[in-house]
Amino acid sequence: MAQPFPNHPQLRGNYAPINFETSIQDLVIEGDLPEGLSGSLYRNGPNPKYAPVGPYHWFGGDGMVHAFHFNEGRIDYVNRWVETPKHRDEIAVGHSVARMRKTDPETGNVLPDRQNGLANTHIIWHGEQLLALDEGSHPFQVEPHSLASIGYCSQQPPLAGAMTAHPKIDPKTGELHGFGYMTEYAGSSLMTYHVLDKEGRVIRSDQFEAPYPAMVHDFVITQDYVLFPLFPLTFDMARAASIGSPFAFDAAAGTKIGVLKRGAPVTDMRWIEGPLCFVFHYQNAWNEGELITLDTIEFAVAPNFPLADGSLPSYADAQGKLVRWHLNVKSGEIRRETVLEVAAEFPRIDERYTASRYRHGYIAAASTRQRGDGGLFHEITQIDMQSGETQTWDAGVGNGVSEPVFVPKSKTSAEGIGWLLATIYKHESHTSDLVVLEAASVASGPVATARLDHRIPFGFHGSWRQN
Repeated sequence: MAQPFPNHPQLRGNYAPINFETSIQDLVIEGDLPEGLSGSLYRNGPNPKYAPVGPYHWFGGDGMVHAFHFNEGRIDYVNRWVETPKHRDEIAVGHSVARMRKTDPETGNVLPDRQNGLANTHIIWHGEQLLALDEGSHPFQVEPHSLASIGYCSQQPPLAGAMTAHPKIDPKTGELHGFGYMTEYAGSSLMTYHVLDKEGRVIRSDQFEAPYPAMVHDFVITQDYVLFPLFPLTFDMARAASIGSPFAFDAAAGTKIGVLKRGAPVTDMRWIEGPLCFVFHYQNAWNEGELITLDTIEFAVAPNFPLADGSLPSYADAQGKLVRWHLNVKSGEIRRETVLEVAAEFPRIDERYTASRYRHGYIAAASTRQRGDGGLFHEITQIDMQSGETQTWDAGVGNGVSEPVFVPKSKTSAEGIGWLLATIYKHESHTSDLVVLEAASVASGPVATARLDHRIPFGFHGSWRQN
């Protein structure tokens, strides 16, 4: 028998899961959907089916995918749990179960199982496959219309380790660049670098040693380089017994940035010193010769994780801001400049400009932030990275916006000409909407709003698949 969920800050309000799957045809829409907007918006996030056993962290909930299918002026909605082995086991026994972990009998190290994850962090379309991703597993394939689970992908040759939730697709080649960390075992410093061609075939999947074991959530590519920034959110299994988490922000480890020429062997990786801070997500990067420009959402320390002594980050340190880095590959020098002081996360761009010089960025922001607000972002902000000018649509303090996803008006339209799609949690009605904003006129507010009678719990990332 299912048990009530505990009163945990990441299991209440709109962090709480919903306990159903549904398909809804022809959502009620206020306003006018743009002509030519035809495709599917997918979003992914944690949605545990059963009350957790033991300590809970938001990142550890079972994955649930939400889809909005746009077609001929109407929007249909579908949501489904991703049927990972863990989720299937829970359904079978009727309660939460811990993922089975294999250990090395000689060392006691926890060995990786790349096909036993949560599939809860991102969902992308590549190689004619819809792939649900998480921090430490192989991609999990989902049917693009019904969201029925197909199963873990079996690439040939197989991936040499996990592929985390932030691969980058080069729009010029169609190649997917991905990576994984702690490849050998939980706490190892071995990492992986993958490249898949536009059909999803593995071109390379190589292993290399990082300076230390850390959570490495995101990375970047440019036309000539691949960068693997390591921030000191380090892993130590013994630490869990004393502070409750094997991950902690250990400033003494410093920041290291792996720089690799695209196409070069991983033995050519060069590690340079970086600024002491933490970054979950990058907006974009490009290079002009040996000068790399890298746009980051920078935190003083890692939010949602303890410091090495077990203390929690201060409120001020847990606020991210948009910061541009200028990295000279030859000298190793890094110069930083703050672009936007407003609390922000989940940056996106017109992805036709991934790895290239670009102009427009889109973020979830919060100009009004207060303690105890659960990290809500109530605004969607467009920023002109050349002029620094911004425009913002405010969904209202207390409401929560998702990461905005850009959809170009056409394949040939200029950068930034298109639409932003985002879900909005409305705290008064305890429901969610899907909004469509004109990307070049964000401050004007939604041109169309699709209404749901339920809420979409706070999740992480999403993407668009064009029909």
